[in-house]
Amino acid sequence: MLTIVKPIKLAPALLIVSLCFSEQRGTAQDNVTVPKSRLEELERKEKELERLKGDLDKTKDENQQLKKEQEKTALQPVQAPPSAAPVAASPPATPIITYVSPPLESLPAFQPYEIVDSMDLANYYHADTGAADRRFRKQKLSVRGEIVGFEKPLLKRNYRILLKSPMRETKVICDLLPPDKSNAVFTTDHGEELVALFGENRVPIAKVGQTVVVKGECKGRSDSEVMILGWDLKLVH
Repeated sequence: MLTIVKPIKLAPALLIVSLCFSEQRGTAQDNVTVPKSRLEELERKEKELERLKGDLDKTKDENQQLKKEQEKTALQPVQAPPSAAPVAASPPATPIITYVSPPLESLPAFQPYEIVDSMDLANYYHADTGAADRRFRKQKLSVRGEIVGFEKPLLKRNYRILLKSPMRETKVICDLLPPDKSNAVFTTDHGEELVALFGENRVPIAKVGQTVVVKGECKGRSDSEVMILGWDLKLVH
C-alpha cells in the first residue's frame, strides 16, 4: 500500500521567533564595547600617523625644491671672481736679537777681580770652552749679572745664585756660603726671594730680577754649568 507523506508547514509563530533571534545576534555583534583607553590610544596613533605622513610630504617637497635649485645653479655659467685689491704685504717679523760679546782674543790681558758680565762669560764658554778656560779658569774675578733663580742643595749650608745667560745650554751659577752668624738660608715667595735666618729674624739677601756682583773664583765649565765659587755678594743699585 502506497503511503503519501505531506510536507510539514512551520507555524507562523515559530518563524517569527526564529527571525527575532537572528536579529538579536546581529545586533549583539554590532554593539561590541571597546575600552575608552584603547580608543584613545587608537586615536593618538592615528594622529601620529597623520603627522608623520605630513612630515614625509614636506621633506619630499623640500628635496624636490633643492634638486631644482642645484640643477639651475649647474646650468649657470661660472663667472670669474672680480680682481681682488692687492693685499698689503705683512711687515717682516721682528728679528731675534742675539747677544753678541766682544771677541775673546780682542780683550786686554786679564786683571784680578776684573768685572765680567755673566752674558759674556756664558757666550765665551759656549763658543770655545778651551779658550775660555785659558782666560778665566782658576782666576779671581767679579761676575756681574741679573739673577734668574736660586738653588738650595739639601743638607748643605751653601746656596746658589743663577745669573742670566744668552742661551739655555750654558748656565752661570755662583756658589756661596750663608752670611756669618746666620742659622740658615732658604727661598720664599715661590722661589723668587732668598732670605737668611738670624735667630728668629729673616733678612732678605736677594731677589729674582736684581743685578748683583759676585766676587769669586772661576771653576770652569762642567756639562752646561759655568761655576763660580763665590765669597762676596753685592747688589747693584
